[in-house]
Amino acid sequence: MDDGAAEIRPYEPRDRAAVRAVCRITAYGGEGAGLIDAELFVDLMTRYFTDFAPGSLWVAEREGRVAGYLAGCLDRREFHRIQVRRVVPAAVAGALGRGVLLRRELWSLLLDLPGFLAASGRRGPAEEDYPGHLHVNLVREARGRALGSRLVERFLDEARGRRLPGVRATVYETNQPARRFFERLGFRPLGRKPAFRPPLSGDGRGWKIVYGRKL
Repeated sequence: MDDGAAEIRPYEPRDRAAVRAVCRITAYGGEGAGLIDAELFVDLMTRYFTDFAPGSLWVAEREGRVAGYLAGCLDRREFHRIQVRRVVPAAVAGALGRGVLLRRELWSLLLDLPGFLAASGRRGPAEEDYPGHLHVNLVREARGRALGSRLVERFLDEARGRRLPGVRATVYETNQPARRFFERLGFRPLGRKPAFRPPLSGDGRGWKIVYGRKL
C-alpha cells in the first residue's frame, strides 16, 4: 500500500518533540520495556540530528502529524565528534540527575560489559566502504504504506549527491520485518555484531545485523 497522501519532507524545529516521541515508542522494535532511561536513549539516538545536523533528518507527515522519521548520517567524522563532545556528556549528565545509577537494570547491563567488549572484538564491515548510516522509525499504524521506502530513497538521493560510496543500517537480528525491509531495498548483510542492551527474556546476548548498500 502506497500512502500517497503522506508527505516526506525535511525536518523542521517544530518536529523535535514528535521525532523524539516516535523514537521512544519504537525503541527496540516497540519493546519499550528494554529502556533503562528513555530520555537518555532518545538523546543518544536523535539529538545530533535534531540539534546539530537537521539537514540529515527527514520526517513522514501523515494526517497532520509526524508518523515517522529517517535520521541519516552523511559525515561520520562530524557525527562522532559532536556525539563525543556535545551529545553524550549532556545525555549522561541528565540521566544521572534522574537517578539512573539507582536502577538495577543499569548495573545488570554494566556487568555484561566485559562480555560485550569481547564479542565486539571481531572484525566488522569496513566503514570506509559504507560511510553513511541511517536509522528509520515509523509508528505502527503508519507501517506497510511505503513510507519507510520513501524515506530511505530520499536519504539515498542525498547520499549520492554527496558522492558517498555506500551506506549502512543496523537491525536487530530477531527483527525479521526490518531485515526484509532493507533487503527489499537492495541492502545486503555485511556482518553481525553484539547488541549492548539488557536481554528482554533472559535469552542471552542479543545481536545485530549490519546491512550495506553500495551507491
